[in-house]
Amino acid sequence: MYFEKLTHWALFLALAFVVSTAFGQQPVARKNMLNSGLAEVQMTSKLDLQTIDRMGGNIDWVQGNVARVYLLPEDFEQLRASGFSLQWIPDEGKLSLQDLWEKTRHTRDPLDAYHTNDEIRTQFALWQAAYPTLFKYDSIGMSVLGRPLLVAKLSDYVTTDEPEIEVKYVANMHGDETVGKENCLRFIDTLLTGYGIDPELTELMTDYEMWFLPLMNPDGNYSSSRYNANGYDLNRTFPDRCDDSVNTTTGRPIEVANVMNWTASRNFVLSANFHGGALVANYPWDNNCTGGDVYAPTQEDCLFVYIARRYSYYNTPMWNNSAFPPCGITHGADWYELSGGMQDWDYVWMGDRELTLEISNTKNPAASQLEQFWRDNRQSMRYYLLEAKYGVRGTVTDVVSGLPLRASISVNSIPYLTFSSALHGEYYRMLRPGTYSISFSVPGYGSQTHSVTVAPNSYTTLNVQLGLPPDIAVSPDTIRTTVGRCSNGSASYTIINNGAGPLTWSAVEGYTNYSGYGSAVGGDWRFIDSDQSDGPVYAWKDISSAGTLVSFSSDDQTLGPYSVGFSFPYFGQAHTTFRICGNGWISFTSTSTAYENGMLPSSGAPLNMLAAWWDDLSPQRSGTQVRYWSNNSDTLVVTFSNVQSYSGSGLYTFQFILLSSGKIVYQYNSMGTLRLNSSTIGLQNAAGTKGMAVINNQTYIHDAMAIEFCPHSMITPAPLAGTVAPMSSQSYAVSVNTCCVPLGTIAGILAISSNDPDSPTLHVPVVITVVDAPPDPVTDLTIYSEGTNALLKWNPVPTASGYLVYRMSGAEQDYSTGELLTLVPITATSYTDTVTAAAAGVRFYQVVSVR
Repeated sequence: MYFEKLTHWALFLALAFVVSTAFGQQPVARKNMLNSGLAEVQMTSKLDLQTIDRMGGNIDWVQGNVARVYLLPEDFEQLRASGFSLQWIPDEGKLSLQDLWEKTRHTRDPLDAYHTNDEIRTQFALWQAAYPTLFKYDSIGMSVLGRPLLVAKLSDYVTTDEPEIEVKYVANMHGDETVGKENCLRFIDTLLTGYGIDPELTELMTDYEMWFLPLMNPDGNYSSSRYNANGYDLNRTFPDRCDDSVNTTTGRPIEVANVMNWTASRNFVLSANFHGGALVANYPWDNNCTGGDVYAPTQEDCLFVYIARRYSYYNTPMWNNSAFPPCGITHGADWYELSGGMQDWDYVWMGDRELTLEISNTKNPAASQLEQFWRDNRQSMRYYLLEAKYGVRGTVTDVVSGLPLRASISVNSIPYLTFSSALHGEYYRMLRPGTYSISFSVPGYGSQTHSVTVAPNSYTTLNVQLGLPPDIAVSPDTIRTTVGRCSNGSASYTIINNGAGPLTWSAVEGYTNYSGYGSAVGGDWRFIDSDQSDGPVYAWKDISSAGTLVSFSSDDQTLGPYSVGFSFPYFGQAHTTFRICGNGWISFTSTSTAYENGMLPSSGAPLNMLAAWWDDLSPQRSGTQVRYWSNNSDTLVVTFSNVQSYSGSGLYTFQFILLSSGKIVYQYNSMGTLRLNSSTIGLQNAAGTKGMAVINNQTYIHDAMAIEFCPHSMITPAPLAGTVAPMSSQSYAVSVNTCCVPLGTIAGILAISSNDPDSPTLHVPVVITVVDAPPDPVTDLTIYSEGTNALLKWNPVPTASGYLVYRMSGAEQDYSTGELLTLVPITATSYTDTVTAAAAGVRFYQVVSVR
């Protein structure tokens, strides 16, 4: 049952509590708006809102091409002189509140059913006396004119600070927007009278600490003004991540500073501030940092949209409001952009998810309508707060003492943190269903990261114990090893923990900068070209007779899919089909026809791409042939012959060779001398996040050249991760593979990440000397005649990684001058040389082991 408004006074005892703030930079200067009036401005587009704001307008409401704006007279005239169509309109909220004050201020019941600040104080005192274990109130400071900012706390053990979910409702930031204030008071009464009777209200009282500030702007409310007594808009003067990014109370309206101090002293999980003049649930961002009124979502847009819809759903007029389809919610900046709003500040600096709730189109409706506004919002106010329990919760404590810790908590690397309380160490992090990476850090302690899954309409408990930090060191400070070319080797190193806490670490090969083409690059793939002394051998694979012709009818086409003929491994996926783009690239999945080349890797480039000569080409022109051929076992060849650039100034012949081992070779037969600096050569994965560009619009390629790509890291730690106890050490190994690594000395990086807060990542140099150490030779080659064919067999050579097969015409001929039958080394220990009857005769063979 709703409480009756009191008409007598009660003594108020103010208990001062102020949370100090040690900041120091002046916020953005703002105008005193006490002499402003309300104007209606016609807009040609929403871009006009930027001009209105720049000229001093305080935007109150936007609908279609009309904006309702508070303007000082001089700013009104400036806008008119700039060509705007605008007119003064009555400020109905202010006028109705002024009229009500004039009629009632000398009675025992000023404002009729509306509550003054003094009457709120009286009602709070009565509730505290009637419900001493459920309700208490306080002042968080004074207004400009010395009126207290009264806050109430509701909980089952209200005098005890328990480890519970903290939430808050704030109303009447604008003095003439009054419905939220009255709804807060009615909700307080409902909670107190429904405790122990209504299950949901009892849950809120038992598991939550609910805070209410019904009247944040008592001076503005008394004077029927939107602004405080100094003429400042309290919802435009909080710190702002875009325009006023120093989180300081210095220079701000005293009411804002008091709310900032109060909020900083609590650990709010979910909040809302109530306004009037529209009917919509508004969610962050209010300021999108673009200067335009466009949708720029937070990284938690899904969560904000959900809780906005949750409030609107139980408020039927809001849900059905045709001005904000389809369900009465809006992204703040998409409606109109504002700087210095409380909801953005709460999210960025306080770890609090907050909405701005516009709950009445009329700012100060007739008192007779208040009951209906309460009925419209009472379920929403209840169910909105109940959403705060879903997500992840737990405690953060010291692993030795068990004492609570004030921790910074980040989710999925979102920069806006949640915090555990210093008193109990509890935290509550609202999350939608899904799996998240959550990190906990406290100065002087080792950080921890956990993977957590949240089920629908549920919460996951994760208690974290942090210990003193580890202190990582690595010995030796440079890892060195000598390995033969295209061989495997290893080296050892030691991770040392000089700290008092356990060290957890993980390691990967780090990426290194490289100079000069043909060098190796770090991570996943490496390349080397035939200009290197130990690079691949250029050996053109002629498929002009055996290959399948691919006919292009225009310059920008991607044709296929075609069969690879075997399973080709590429960035962890196996592919059996591919497509050919006429612009010099192939892909296992993309149907793009991209002709404008660019840097790789890139999500804007065709995905799963192999680019041998990515440029704007014209394969449909006369004289060009594009063919592909597979032996359906271990080799695929795709050849572009005599393909012209679109401009006609280049003529190129090149090919792709894919081997079942995962190696890739690009070969360049005849490339001419024109437009050799306008292409990209490289490759990338299915997401456009990993890969490499050998060149991008640089001169590099020449005739009779080959580039080989090797699908492996040069450096692989073993194991990939581990733990080292405090004040101890552990030895580990790295394996080294030098295929596609040039002879000589090359420096790689072992990147070690750990929970050492002072050295979260160490880059340890790994210096590899690659020497020309040939493998043992093949000594047991046996040849079997199978008609005109020859079957070659031999035993494996332990020090070899592959074999090259040569055919000679004479017994004294050096094999290097003979015909290379295997374009790249094969790993099998047999080979069949297929020869036609016309070409049959005496033939000689040699198998050369390589590594």
